[in-house]
Formats: sequence, C-alpha cells, structure tokens
Amino acid sequence: TTPVQAAPAVSKDGNVFASPRAKNLAEKLNVDYTLATPTGAEGRIIERDIETLVKNGVMAAREAVAAPAETNAAAQTAVAAPVAEYTDEKIPNIRKVISKSMFHSLSTTAQLTVTSSFDATEIMAFRAKIKPMAEKGLVANITLNDIVMYAVSRVLTKHKALNAHMLDEQTMRFYNTVNLGMAVDTPRGLLVPTLKNAELKSISEISAELKVLAKEAQGGTISPEKLTGGSFTVTNLGSFGVETFTPVLNAPQVGILGVGTITNRVKTVNGQIAVYPAMTLSLTFDHRAVDGAPASKFLKELCSALENFSVALATLE
Repeated sequence: TTPVQAAPAVSKDGNVFASPRAKNLAEKLNVDYTLATPTGAEGRIIERDIETLVKNGVMAAREAVAAPAETNAAAQTAVAAPVAEYTDEKIPNIRKVISKSMFHSLSTTAQLTVTSSFDATEIMAFRAKIKPMAEKGLVANITLNDIVMYAVSRVLTKHKALNAHMLDEQTMRFYNTVNLGMAVDTPRGLLVPTLKNAELKSISEISAELKVLAKEAQGGTISPEKLTGGSFTVTNLGSFGVETFTPVLNAPQVGILGVGTITNRVKTVNGQIAVYPAMTLSLTFDHRAVDGAPASKFLKELCSALENFSVALATLE
C-alpha cells in the first residue's frame, strides 16, 4: 500500500477529539494520534483510525511531529514515508556470465599468485615527455597502462609457457603470437577485449588500438570476435589506488597480470636513503601448467624491462 499523508484531527478551537482507547493504541505504537483521520461520532478519533493510520504508512513518532495547531501551525506538515530496509533486484545476464566464468576458473584450476615491484622512474619520465606532445597532437597519448601492455607483449614471446591455454588435462595450446587481453570495466560489467598480434605492433599502435577497444567495450558496440582468442590477460586497478591484488585467471588462459598503482618507497643508493616510485605487478598462473620458477622468471624479466624502459624500447622493438 502506498503511504499517505493524514490530515490532523484538530478542531477550529484547537481541541483534539480522540477516544481513550485510540490514545492508548497510539501510545503503544508510538505514533501521533492527531494525524489520524477521524471516523467516529462528532469527528472523534477512534481506535480503528489509529490502525488505519499505521496501515497506510504514517509512522511518525510523537516526538517528531509538530505541536498542536493552537501553538504551532506546522502540525499539518507532511510526514515522510519510511525508507525500505533493502531492495531485491534480478541479477543481469552479463553478471551471471561473469559469475559463472569466475567460479569455473577458481574451481577448475590451480591458481597461484606471485608479486614483485620495480622502480617506475623511467616509465614515469617517458610518460611525462610524451604527455605535452600528445596534447598538441604530435604523438599518440601513451599511458602507463600502454607501456605495461607493450612490455608484456615483448617479454611474453620469450615465455611460451605463459602465453598458452590449458585445454584439458592432456592438452596444452601454445601461441606463436601474443593475443593480449585487456580487462575493461564497463557499465554492463567486466569485459576483456583482445589485441591480436600485439608483439608485432609499435607502442603507438598498441596505445591507439587499446583505446579503440576500450571505447567500444564501454559503449557496448564491440563485436563478439574482439572478446575472444586472448592468450594472456592484463588487468589494471592502479587508477583506483589499489597497490596489489590477486587477479583471477581468464581460463583457459594460464596467466594473468595484475597492475597496481604507483607508491613511494625507499631504497639505498650509494649509501644514501632515496625515495623512488614503485609499481607492483601480481602474476597469477595455473600451477597445473606452469611451475613457480618459470612464472617468476617472466615476472622478473618484465619488471626489469619496465625499470629500464629506454633500453627496452631499443632492444625489444
């Protein structure tokens, strides 16, 4: 029943007419009986009027209601309806798909996560040089995420065990090209568009194509073909201030990289304490397909490539 606003039972001379039983019930229910609509003889509020008041949702406590009309004309102010304790909603279909995929991944694979960090000074300096040029339209607007994706596309070619699918207990599929998945937060839920042949593309090409894929995914115009075929995935929560997390495999892929935000840390340089920006990378892998040592080697090489990005650009292109 939709809550209604009741008219106070106040006479012209300011007297309120209510039966003793009506007042007693109002006292027990902690409501103001003057808000009830009288149906008794000679305009008197009776017990059933209090019951109707409560049934229709007028639940104002006596303390919250203004004084009688003879002292305060605000007695006829509207009373707010109570706020629902909770709301039940149907789960959207895309959420059902994501839920099923995550549950299947966690229940059918042996997931293990290793974490490492690197000095992000070089990639931040590279980004700082690119940004003003990009604002003038002279070069592509390369982001820190683009830089990480570029480095992954190059380093992954040397670690085929992670650029793979585990199809079943007897069959592995090793990719000869890097089809890089990028987790994208969209209004419909998490989507993972794929950048095909990433290892063959320049950092500017990777940057441009990733922006197109993200825009299509967020706008709901991406084709299904672009959401399949990934051989490895990168998910970045750095923009949300997350320092480190445990990403869940996008099965049947055997590896996924989680990228955290940049935080200040300290280290010793020539005997002196120095502050440096650090970025954390978390690699989750399927331990059925990959052992800890080769997974850790990939993560170490990736951190080194990013920490020495100017050299990586020259040698990994």
